[in-house]
Amino acid sequence: MQEAMPLICQHGIKELGLHRIEGFVESENGNCKRAMAKLDFVHEGTMRDCEVKNGRFISLDIYSRLQDG
Repeated sequence: MQEAMPLICQHGIKELGLHRIEGFVESENGNCKRAMAKLDFVHEGTMRDCEVKNGRFISLDIYSRLQDG
């Protein structure tokens, strides 16, 4: 994951011309949130209790990475 994600993001921005890449992470998933930060994604906010998982509501954090200048 740590090797593949930077290449995928780079391909999306440079080769596909994407301006924005988004990631949605379960708020309780600290490992994934740290990985997003290492990939230079910015935390934009939290959608509280927006999904049901295993019979309970969970929140999702929204991250984005924009094309450099």
